[in-house]
Amino acid sequence: MQFRYRVINEEMHVINGVLEAVDLEAARRQMFENQWQVISLERVSGVSRLLTMSFKNKVKSESLASFCSQLAMMIRSGANLVRGLEILQSQMEDKRLQEVVGIIHRGVSRGDSLSMAMRDCQGALPELLINLVSVGEESGTLDSVLVNMAEYYERESFIRKKVTSASLYPIVLTCVLIGLVALFINFILPEITDLMKGNGQGLPLPTQIILNAADYLKNNGLYLFLLLLIVLGLLVRLFKIPKYLYVLHSSLLRVPLLGKNIKDVVIARFSRTLALFLHSSLPIVSILNSLESIVGNEVSRLAVERAKERIIRGETMTLAFGAEHFFDPLVIQMMSIGEETGRMEELMLEVANHYDKRVEIGLTRLVSLVEPIFTIIVGIFAGGLIISIALPIFNMASGVSGVR
Repeated sequence: MQFRYRVINEEMHVINGVLEAVDLEAARRQMFENQWQVISLERVSGVSRLLTMSFKNKVKSESLASFCSQLAMMIRSGANLVRGLEILQSQMEDKRLQEVVGIIHRGVSRGDSLSMAMRDCQGALPELLINLVSVGEESGTLDSVLVNMAEYYERESFIRKKVTSASLYPIVLTCVLIGLVALFINFILPEITDLMKGNGQGLPLPTQIILNAADYLKNNGLYLFLLLLIVLGLLVRLFKIPKYLYVLHSSLLRVPLLGKNIKDVVIARFSRTLALFLHSSLPIVSILNSLESIVGNEVSRLAVERAKERIIRGETMTLAFGAEHFFDPLVIQMMSIGEETGRMEELMLEVANHYDKRVEIGLTRLVSLVEPIFTIIVGIFAGGLIISIALPIFNMASGVSGVR
């Protein structure tokens, strides 16, 4: 259950927040353990819980990288973990991460391990990070694990920023196009239509077509918008089913240039994560179980699942992954060399770095291709609107010249 609280903390500041507890008594016990004076404590209603869930999502990769890096430095310096988490909470600029660190701090203060406290964050932290922190605590290499995770999330953040910048230009041009059409339909076209009708002249065919389309949108725009929302909602639900998600992802992989970039991103993530798990000395089956949920693509997930089944039957990683067409020959060759030389972790990191560079080049090409395409599309629409405006004016001018 979730409970909303308003308390006075040990520094005599009034703070508000939401915590997870089994019942009201457990929530009060948490308040007492934190030495907070309770002003109000109430259970979050169903509607409020939905709003809270919609806004309190996972911590961003960029913030995770900063958190892992700073926590690793504090552990290496020999600082007390509870005190270190307290300092981190006061320094974090990301409000969501600040809340998460507060939950971890309370858990560690109660005597929980760091990984156990992370699991109390209700899905705010990736399972990959929690699992590797648990391994680091058991093996005594927690600082090394956190440094590796900081590098991992820095790369994830870099890729996401690249993708965001690639999609920014089309979004801006689409908004400009929508604004241009709305301006034309609501202000310019009615004036021209009234003027033409006042002179007793008929509208040219292009203008009439646009006028009919504008009338249709005005009369049925709300219904079309609702229909679009329903279709999008159905598609979202449909693509949560693995069979249809596989169809979507396999279709995207076949799109020229875009598909290649998606595949490079997935292989880079797969290679880097595999190297992290190998560094933690986990059993290969446990590694592949975790990789299935991390790769982020249904086609590659099924490929990893099939490879895992072959490895369980006794095949080597090279043979198991070599039977899957998703993975490039370079990846398979490096796996083969890694198995022969015992340098699998090192070689997988090199593969990840290689594919990271390919992703950067591919995204740059994609952006350079998308920009002129969308410019042409906007130009066609704008040109059509200008022609539909100019034709009636030319007809009126020629009519006036004929009268003279």
